[in-house]
Amino acid sequence: MLDVLTAEDVRRQDAACEARGITTETLMGNAGFAVARSARRLLGTTYGKRVVILCGKGNNAGDGLVSGRVLSSWGASVTAVLLLGDDFTGSALAAFERFPGRTAGPDALGLEIARADLIIDAIFGVGLSRDLEGPARDAILALPHPGDRVLSVDVPSGMNADTGLSVGGVCVNARLTVTLGGLKPGLLFSGLVSAGRVEVAEIGVPADLRGGVAHALEIVDAAEQMRSRGAIANKRSVGTVLVVAGSRAMPGAAALVAGASVHSGAGLTTVAAPESVVPVVVSRIPEVTTIPLPETSEGTLDLKGLEQIRPRLAEFHAIAIGPGLSRHPAALEAVRALVAEVSVPVVVDADAIAAFASNPETLRGRGPTVLTPHAGELARLMGITAEEVDSDRLSATRAAADRTGCTVVLKGPGTVIASAGGETYLNTTGGPWLAQGGTGDVLTGIVASMLAQDAKSGGTGGPRVVAAAAFLHGLAGDRVASRVRPHPASASMILEALPELLHEVAG
Repeated sequence: MLDVLTAEDVRRQDAACEARGITTETLMGNAGFAVARSARRLLGTTYGKRVVILCGKGNNAGDGLVSGRVLSSWGASVTAVLLLGDDFTGSALAAFERFPGRTAGPDALGLEIARADLIIDAIFGVGLSRDLEGPARDAILALPHPGDRVLSVDVPSGMNADTGLSVGGVCVNARLTVTLGGLKPGLLFSGLVSAGRVEVAEIGVPADLRGGVAHALEIVDAAEQMRSRGAIANKRSVGTVLVVAGSRAMPGAAALVAGASVHSGAGLTTVAAPESVVPVVVSRIPEVTTIPLPETSEGTLDLKGLEQIRPRLAEFHAIAIGPGLSRHPAALEAVRALVAEVSVPVVVDADAIAAFASNPETLRGRGPTVLTPHAGELARLMGITAEEVDSDRLSATRAAADRTGCTVVLKGPGTVIASAGGETYLNTTGGPWLAQGGTGDVLTGIVASMLAQDAKSGGTGGPRVVAAAAFLHGLAGDRVASRVRPHPASASMILEALPELLHEVAG
């Protein structure tokens, strides 16, 4: 499992290391060596290569200068462009005093960039909070775009490490970012546009001093949340899912949720849907059983449909509700009533989230509940704007989890999974190829299926199970995208990829 560190987490770790007797100079030495090693891999060879290091004044510049010293020892011709002068202090000063290469001022920037085989961006690190101006801003604007020859240290200069947004409208575009000690949230949000490929470098922080507000699962962590079948298992002993979804206008949503539940291992999936939707679902996913429901004149779920569902509720270990239901008042009333009645884990998605927009606190206190909104749905739930959500996705998700008492999955770049207890994960899989209708419905089905399997095996539906579902969903999207890009990874293709992928992950 990977640490995800905010700027405050980094400051805390640095202070804790100093108190332990691990100096900033030691950490800087480790960081600089890691950057140099990645630079050598990027270049293929260092002998005779021209490397330019763009330096600010703080520890980020120190990391860059150390990397330059190492690269110089490996045969590279290294120049440090001192954008903000040479009045370094502390460990950065020590790194500058030991730097063996050439130095130049901002006036040499254009020439040095033009002839460089690699440009190391060591201008600003995670602590940047002010708008950029002067030579630093000019340097960022002068860099090649896209940044095929640029390696950023820790985060691309100009990026807010916590949000991924640019500070003052400018940000380095890198081919590779070597981030130090742990991932930064911004690198998993919109920062990926700027950061390019991201490598995490360990810099010598002791294990007991690591950790931040969030973590990111790796494939082995996801595998640990997958449940195996015993030798005498049957379809009801491994987890059953009820899907309440679909309407006459959106029947495919119910089929996608049900298909994801089936393909990710639920023993039995039952679809409760308006009667006009049921034939569509069965034609797409023949493995399901169904509960046809009375519908409104618009073909949506009617409150009377609960009378058909209630006698069957004891059969299910998890429920997925919402995709394609519509926001018809009767459907929303049925959602509120059903969620209030059941005690098994419930995944509330799409239109069902709107049922609680006026009073999200009503979700507190029921059984395990997972909300899976995109930014617009979370904004409506919380009474804010989508722009406010996207301006700080990590904080917005944690605030929603605290207010609702639910585990909240904020879909989108760097999907955030946060529980009311503060447990938080950021997802490293998936990408813009998932930006197509229906992929969120697949996620809902995977979450419900894994929660049902977890519940049947004695689990409590914790946020790590949900994070694993998001990881596997994104990984399936990545697998499909590797074959079909620039075509998106459609929901149907992700469904088809799931069984083989889950087999591989389970090992």
